[in-house]
Amino acid sequence: MKVVLDVNILASAAASPAGLPAFIVDSLLNGPHRIAISDEMLVTLGKVLIRKYFSARLTEDMQAQAVARYRGIGPPVTPDPTVIGVADDEEDDRVLGTAVAAGVDFVVTGDKGMLAVRVCRGIPIVTARQFLALVEL
Repeated sequence: MKVVLDVNILASAAASPAGLPAFIVDSLLNGPHRIAISDEMLVTLGKVLIRKYFSARLTEDMQAQAVARYRGIGPPVTPDPTVIGVADDEEDDRVLGTAVAAGVDFVVTGDKGMLAVRVCRGIPIVTARQFLALVEL
């Protein structure tokens, strides 16, 4: 199984190692499953992690380690450029474009706008809780 984890899931996993997003990330990285990610998502993650909420919980070194961890999961995926105007904003479209290009089985997100899309080209868009209810990790 291959999954795209939205930037909000990746950032939450870094900030709360005992939380549900961290459990999902760790389970995917330590099991037979794969996480697909794009360079654009990594850049966005770096920007998100320096926001006040995350910088209060993560040192600069921890932020850099989080980005490096996800950069090391495999070759980055180039988002499908035909995924335009599907979600509320361009960053969400790039995440969905990454999912389409990688041929993933799920997109996991906490983003309400992306969740409202529900399915993108046959790929279910689900919350972390929904993902765990659907998949055995």
